[in-house]
Amino acid sequence: MSEYQCYEFLALDRRLTAQEAYQFGMVNRVVPVEKYLDEALKLAEEIASRAPIAVRAAKKMINQSFERTLADGLAEEKQEFYNLFATEDQKEGMRAFLEKRQPEWKGK
Repeated sequence: MSEYQCYEFLALDRRLTAQEAYQFGMVNRVVPVEKYLDEALKLAEEIASRAPIAVRAAKKMINQSFERTLADGLAEEKQEFYNLFATEDQKEGMRAFLEKRQPEWKGK
């Protein structure tokens, strides 16, 4: 969104449509109102199926990205990657991949 578009929305108290929010990258997807809960639950289910330690690390990195420089964020991300590689879940993920089965995450 350009600074002129921001000014227009703020100065005129204009509300964004869902499509505009999507175009400006403010939302990931737009769904019909009658399907929003199903879509949200589907997304939550997909996230919950991932390794919990990795999901927490990703959330931590995203939240901290607003308070850090790019260089500091990349250094922290690299350290998190190394930390995750030492977990039981990482080993389970690799075994599951090689055995062509769904992983059983333990959160360890």
